[in-house]
Amino acid sequence: MISRQRHRLEASFRSEYERLLRYARSRMPLYDSEDLVQEVYAQALRSLNVLETVDNLVGWLYTVARNKIIDWYRRAKVPMVSLDSIDANGMGLQELSADEISDEWDDETRERVLDAIVDSVDDLPEKQRFAFIQNVIEGRTFRDLAKETGESINTLIARKRYAVLFLQSRLKEIKKYVNE
Repeated sequence: MISRQRHRLEASFRSEYERLLRYARSRMPLYDSEDLVQEVYAQALRSLNVLETVDNLVGWLYTVARNKIIDWYRRAKVPMVSLDSIDANGMGLQELSADEISDEWDDETRERVLDAIVDSVDDLPEKQRFAFIQNVIEGRTFRDLAKETGESINTLIARKRYAVLFLQSRLKEIKKYVNE
């Protein structure tokens, strides 16, 4: 039985490895993301007896990855960026939604909104996602990013702006849902 579960896990992990890695890379530094994905697999191996009752193994792997990313941020004490903060260019996360997050939302609604935002950020073209995450979420300046990447500050600002426009258009549907 454990052998069958191990085979199921290995097949699922092989098929999802690249996507899990992209998922981790979009949420944390590149140098830690591969280790995190390996930790997900190690945890799955340690939990083989529990996986017998799991119907959606891929979903379980992503849940473990998400939890490990949260744990990584807690351990790393990475400075968080407030939703209300505005960078030097006058842009912030509030631009993505004109309305503030309601205290009246239930857990399901909050989860749907968070999933929609995460999925939308994942769907950004790689260079736009990098500029957006590094500036808005990591709080890095365009000057630092330009030094690191060798690209001009204006190019990075434009990529972030395109990312914000993309996210605004993608999140219109979820905005309609929560305003109902």
